[in-house]
Amino acid sequence: MLDRMWTANSYFCREPGHPNVKFACTNDGGSVGLQGSNAMPERVSSLNRFFETYRAGDEYDTAVITPIMACSSHLPGALINAARQHALGA
Repeated sequence: MLDRMWTANSYFCREPGHPNVKFACTNDGGSVGLQGSNAMPERVSSLNRFFETYRAGDEYDTAVITPIMACSSHLPGALINAARQHALGA
């Protein structure tokens, strides 16, 4: 499914067939998941670069969750390590 959602503009669209619909927060969340499973590193890098400068021009640009997810995408270690510890029962 991710292959079908990947766009030529270097981000995952909201759903297949809608290449212009994009949300920084969901791309950042997908990035964390991909990094946690060591998958698609070239796409992670591309979407991080794209969303560093992209602005939607709406309330989501300043919504609290958007910059937090951007930080998580660029520095996923704490989230990934916490999830692994939880999975191991630590």
